[in-house]
Amino acid sequence: MQELDPAKPLRHAMHVDVSVAREHVDSRLAAALAAGGRVVDDADAPAAWVLADRAGNRVCIAAWPDGLVPPDSV
Repeated sequence: MQELDPAKPLRHAMHVDVSVAREHVDSRLAAALAAGGRVVDDADAPAAWVLADRAGNRVCIAAWPDGLVPPDSV
């Protein structure tokens, strides 16, 4: 569990972190977007993305292991 910033809105909202095998991260991201999600932050892509649903609930999708980018994909 993570501590929530008391200054942020939606303190009741869920925030889930999901680690996905590197070879599946693109398809999982596409599926989340197709289901109505939106990218909130992609500053760490292709290692991780923060998405949100219409209600503002957030999920982090991280490429496993630990968001590392293979040298041949940079």
